[in-house]
Formats: sequence, C-alpha cells, structure tokens
Amino acid sequence: MDTNRKLFLFTTTLLLLFSIAIMINAGINFRQYAYKNAIEKSKMTAEIVRDGLTAHMINGIMDKRAFFLRSIANTKDVKNLWIIRAKSVIDQFGEGLSNEHPRDEIDRKVLKTGEAVRKIFETTDVAILRVTIPYKASAYSEPNCLECHNVKEGETLGAISLEFDISDVRKEGIFTLLKIAAITLVFILIAMLAVKILFRPYLEFFNNLQESLKRARNGDFSLKVTTNIQTKDIRLVADLYNQLIEKFQNTIGTIEQKLAILLKNSQTNCSDPLEKSSNTIDMLSKIHHFKNTIELDKSLPQIYNRIAHIIRQIMETENFIIYNVESKDNTREIAYSNLDKPVCEVSTFNNASKCRAFRTMNIVLSDQFPELCPYFCGDFKYYHCIPYQVTESFSLVITLLTNDKKQADHFKRQTPTLNYYLENAKPVIESKLLMEQLRQKSLHDGLTGLYNRKFLEEFIDQVTHQAERQETKYGVLMLDIDFFKKVNDTYGHDVGDKFIKLLADTVKSIVRDSDIVARYGGEEFVVLLHESTPEGAIKVAEKIRTIFAEKSIYINGEHVKKSISIGVAFFPSEAETIREAIKHADVALYKAKERGRNRVIVFEQSMFKENSY
Repeated sequence: MDTNRKLFLFTTTLLLLFSIAIMINAGINFRQYAYKNAIEKSKMTAEIVRDGLTAHMINGIMDKRAFFLRSIANTKDVKNLWIIRAKSVIDQFGEGLSNEHPRDEIDRKVLKTGEAVRKIFETTDVAILRVTIPYKASAYSEPNCLECHNVKEGETLGAISLEFDISDVRKEGIFTLLKIAAITLVFILIAMLAVKILFRPYLEFFNNLQESLKRARNGDFSLKVTTNIQTKDIRLVADLYNQLIEKFQNTIGTIEQKLAILLKNSQTNCSDPLEKSSNTIDMLSKIHHFKNTIELDKSLPQIYNRIAHIIRQIMETENFIIYNVESKDNTREIAYSNLDKPVCEVSTFNNASKCRAFRTMNIVLSDQFPELCPYFCGDFKYYHCIPYQVTESFSLVITLLTNDKKQADHFKRQTPTLNYYLENAKPVIESKLLMEQLRQKSLHDGLTGLYNRKFLEEFIDQVTHQAERQETKYGVLMLDIDFFKKVNDTYGHDVGDKFIKLLADTVKSIVRDSDIVARYGGEEFVVLLHESTPEGAIKVAEKIRTIFAEKSIYINGEHVKKSISIGVAFFPSEAETIREAIKHADVALYKAKERGRNRVIVFEQSMFKENSY
C-alpha cells in the first residue's frame, strides 16, 4: 500500500472514529437529558397529587378526588396515573376507590421498602418511563400527617405510579443523531477533499523521491525528482537530491570506464554499477596483493603454489593440474598437481602439440563435445583446460577436473577472473623465466651444455646434505684429455673445442639421467655417479675411457684420436663430503697422468704422502 492510500485511510478512519464518538456521546447525553426531564416531571406531578389529595382531605371532599386524578392523568406526556393506599391507610379509612390498590410487583415493592422505583420499558414502537414514588408520614410536614393518620414517623402511607410516553423524545434523539451523522459525513468529505488537494503535491514528491531511491539502490541514477511545490525547503531538497544523483551518475560512469580499461572483457551478472564497481575494485585489490606477493617469491615453484591457492579460492576445487609447455622443445611437464596420477597420455609430454588447448590456444570444454580431447585418460567426467601464453616459447595450461556439472559451469563463469590473475602474474613469470634462463646459462658450459664449475660450487654442499639425509652413495670421476695443450698448439683452439665437445657427448651417452656431469675447467670434467658402487664407478670410468679412445676427429685429411685419464674417488666411504671426494678424484687423476696417462686410477690415502704430488 502506497503512502497516499495509507494517509487517506488513516485520516478517514480517524475522522470516522471521532464522528462515532461524538454521536455516541450525543445519544447518551440526549437520552440522559430526556430521562432526567421525565423524572423531574414525575416528582412534580407526585407533589401536586399529594398536595391535592391533602387539600381534598382537609376540605372533606375526598369523594371528589377521582375527578382531580383524571385531570392530572390527562396532562401531556402522562400516559397513566394511579395511587396506591398502604395497609395502614386502608385499615383507618377503608379500601378507597377500586383503582387504589397495587397493580404489580413494583407497587408492592415501593410500599414495602418505601423507596422510589424508576424503570423504562422499550419496544421498537414506543418507550414508556414508569415511576412509582412513595408518600411517607412526617410530623414535620404541613399539615402534620400524624394528626390525621394513625402511623409512625416515616411510615409509608401510599404511593403514586405514573407512566410517561417518551417515544417522541427517543425519536427526536434518533433524528438529532442522524443530523449529526449527516453533518459529520459532509465534514469528512470536505476534510478528505482538503487533504487530497493540500497533501497531493507532497505525496507525489515523496513517491517520486522513493522511486528514485529504489532505482538508485539498483544502480539506476537516471530518475530525477520533480515537484510543483513552491515551498522553499522542499524545492531545495529536490535540487540538492538531483545534484547528488547526477554526481553519483557521472562518478560511477567514470569509474566503470576506467575499470573497463583495467579489466578487458569483464563479464558479470551484476547490473548494479555500484556493486559491480565495488566487486571489481575488491578483485583488483586482491590481484594487486597477489602480484606483489609473487614478485617477492624466489622461484617458479613458489609462484605456482600461489597460483594453485588462487585456483582453489576461485574455482572451489582441489582437482587441477598446472602444466609448463615449452614451444621450442614441443614438450610439457607438470608444474603443480594434487592428483595421484596423470590425466593425459604420456605421449603428450614429449609432443605438446597433441594438447588441444595448447595447440589452439583456446579453452577446451569437455561438456560441449564428448571425448573432445582424445588424449584425456582421467577418471573425471568433465575437464576444463585453460591455455595461457606467457612468452613466445613458454605457456601454461591449467586443467580443471570435476564430476559435477554445476561445478563445471562454475569453472566457465570464473575463468575470466582467473585470467585476470594470470594476466597480472604474466610479467612476474616472464621475469622469473628469464632469470632462471640466465641462471641456467651461468651454471652451464656454453660449449658442451654441461654444468660448469660454478654449478658445482653452488650446489655441491646441497647435494652433500641431501646425500647424507638419504644415505646416498656417489662415485666421483675426474676426467682430463691427455696432452690437450699439444692439440691446441698443433691444430688450433677450434679443434681443441671439438675434442672437448666429443668427450662431453661421450660421457653423456654413457651415464644416466640421475648422474651429474660438469665441465670443471678447460679439458677437465667431473662426473657424480648417483648410487654407484666402487666396482660400478670403475666400470663406467673404463667404458668412458675406451669408447672415447676409439673416436676420432677428421683434421686436414687425417683422423686424429686422443686418450683420457680418469681419477676415481668414493663418497661417503672415503670422504666426508662430495667436495672432498672431488679433491680425492683430482689427486687420483694426477697420479694417472704421472703413471703414463690413458688409464683409470682409484684414489688411495697414501697418494697424499707421496712427494711427487
């Protein structure tokens, strides 16, 4: 119910209640007035009858009293009149006239109690007031009642009963009430008309303001408040409100435009620009905090952990995988996963182009076409793969998994939000990739692609601690090309580089992926054989030596071959650290050179005591 109707109903109800109260009060007062007037008339009539009867008694004409009583009974409004003799009067003076006896219980009650009785008898047609008043003997009255009557002071001598017709009074009261009601109704109509005319502009202003506020609450600031009221205060309120709404509209429009620039392709179901802007600013704040956090992370794995945390929050799932994809190598690897097993065929890891999301750089949704990706082998009903290119040669693919269609739809809705985070993470990931590449270059030898001495210096202690915790054994080989300086002097440094690369390729072809191979400096190489026995380390060393000795480089029409010398040491059986084991292998290599080269020598503690070293 609007305010206009409420006000109208309230005013009408209030006036009606007021009118009813007036009519009830008027009716009660009129009835009481008529009743009181009849009572006073009955008292006066009773006194006249008493005085008349006394006069008849004194004058000895009591036999003429009937005429007197009829004349009183014919008075206006007196419908009936009769007198009643008490037993004491009957005993002294006789029965009297035939109608001077009690007619009903009221008469008898009055004679008995000496108390007057007044009662109204009403029907739909008439209203009768019955009044019965006792006459009591008194020595103080004039004349003295006790002189004529043989009774005691205050004893009831008789009574007079009168019936008054007050129907006209009742009709007059009803007519009066009807007039009051008519006047009140006219007053109500005039009052309502006045309220409608006087308050309509204010109600229209209020309703217009209310509608504008409702729209503003929902983000629509286009409705301005208009009013025809000339009151200065009301017009000032309208002008100030319209200025405020216009300012809101302009400010929100500017904010939306700027946010649209920050968040391209923003998708939201929210139509309220205030709520939309608030949500967007809140998301930008979170993204900014996310970016500042990952900028301080030291490595890509830490950043992937942050991205995984964001995925959990936005996508509301624990079932997802983050893949690294290298475009140049056409390979991909799992950067982060909570799953026990892969959901893509192993062949896609060495051939990333088989990944539909990476190949097309479009989101892959399994609910659009069954078995959309032929290489998906997971146990989930729905998969949602999001590709994101970081650099020309590096991309991320995020695979979200679920068995619930509603959650799959949730993935679709929240993908733009996740893209905002990834977009802000892009420069940080790119920077970390570049730093990692530079770091890898600084730790690798440019000629052979093997680790360099800097790598060993930085990671050898870490490898040692890890080996101690896991009780891992290493066989350490130190290799050196025999008479390498002669090669450089005779054929030049480019040929020397070829022999160095040839040795590196030979070692890489023989050792395992878990083994570490590093160019220690010049023509020297260090090999850390993971979980190797002494016999196994010696066997690998001999294999490297013999295979390399069989290889040659074609130089100026001839095939040139070279040999190598190898020193072998063991960790932890003969050295407390791997660094110490490398030093032992270097001593053994020196002994191999000393003993004629092209041989494998195992380190012994006595080698430190030989003066030749």
